[in-house]
Amino acid sequence: MDSKSGKANLKQYRRIGERWQFVPVVKQDGKPNPRLVLINGEPASSKGGTFYIEWRENGKRTQRPCGTTPREALDAWHLQSGILSGDVEQPAAEDADSTKEDTTIDSAITDYLRDVKATKGLATYRAYAHDLRWFRSVCKKHLVSRLDRSDAMALFAAGRDANLNQKTINKRVIVTLQAMRAAGASIDLRKGDWPKTTEKKVDIYQPEELKKFLAVCTVEERVVFQVFLCTGFREREVANLAWTDIDWREGKLNVSAKPERGFTPKSYEERSVHVPRALIAVLQKRRERSTSLLVFPSLPHPTKQECKGDRPNNHLLEMCKEVAFRAGLNCGRCEGEFTVYVMRKGLSHPDKRSYCCATSPRCSDWYLHKFRHTFSTNMLQSVDIRNLQVLLGHKNISTTEKYLKTMRLEQLREKVENSSLTDYL
Repeated sequence: MDSKSGKANLKQYRRIGERWQFVPVVKQDGKPNPRLVLINGEPASSKGGTFYIEWRENGKRTQRPCGTTPREALDAWHLQSGILSGDVEQPAAEDADSTKEDTTIDSAITDYLRDVKATKGLATYRAYAHDLRWFRSVCKKHLVSRLDRSDAMALFAAGRDANLNQKTINKRVIVTLQAMRAAGASIDLRKGDWPKTTEKKVDIYQPEELKKFLAVCTVEERVVFQVFLCTGFREREVANLAWTDIDWREGKLNVSAKPERGFTPKSYEERSVHVPRALIAVLQKRRERSTSLLVFPSLPHPTKQECKGDRPNNHLLEMCKEVAFRAGLNCGRCEGEFTVYVMRKGLSHPDKRSYCCATSPRCSDWYLHKFRHTFSTNMLQSVDIRNLQVLLGHKNISTTEKYLKTMRLEQLREKVENSSLTDYL
């Protein structure tokens, strides 16, 4: 088919000075970046104007408008490029009239994410958007009405080919089914289609690890991780902790919504956690020299004037890994690649670099949620499961019950050590 022999290009029709004219869209790594266009050879913002997609079909140049936003333009380019390369099915000719009431997969995803953004938290929206981008990279179909059970099974297979955790794969398939069924897709899975998952053991920091970790912390770092350890707060809950969230008299730290900062507690559950008086005393000293509304604000950037600081610190995970590396607590077995963005000719480009946690602060054994696991496991020795559920802000108690297993295993270990079998060793 001749239409599959060419390539699709993007351009924009916009006003430049007193004239309306077409300008090319900037390309990066062989793909268009509709956020930028070339005007007189220089990159400029694409805001304002209509995008057009252009390709050659049966020896003739064909072009059509494809929206006014970069997202619409890029979706149209991916679709047309897929059709031209044969990777995406060509919509049937008879669909030209009948699909006015049918829904494309891309528009179904857009509508679903719009509803998620209106009703869920920002973190949920970003996670769902990531899952649906992965689904779109796997599924080459164009219309929602063409989806069936085989597409869901293809997602399971693609996840395993990419060595993804089975729980991650299942979650992505669930999000996909929700989005496509909301658009009218008929995808019925059979009994036994869902792969089983392995219940992951709850990892906690051991006392000797925490002592070494805290020993090398600066004053700033120590109070951050003491708050993580004594509250069980999630990363964004610590980053958005304000001085008004501290009940100095009762010795409590509160999780509250910050609409002005775009922060909403998970499951919309505001809660309070009592902490040791020693931690309250440390925070009081910090409050005396603080000029921010936040307990742990970001610092001004040394070179970027627009980054003035006084925002939630989004680098707490990097701080944790840096301290662990400094304390010599890395396992030394983690290896892989990470992506950095470097500037070339005024535009940023991804660059893959290798790492080993024996020589860099990138050990997977050290992460912020592990402080939450450590808090939960230790608190179960003093409070019942229902109270722990309230402290952690869990919507369902089944989520909290996983910590019971860890505590029972610890009790079993003590009984084994004290059993009569040790007399034979």
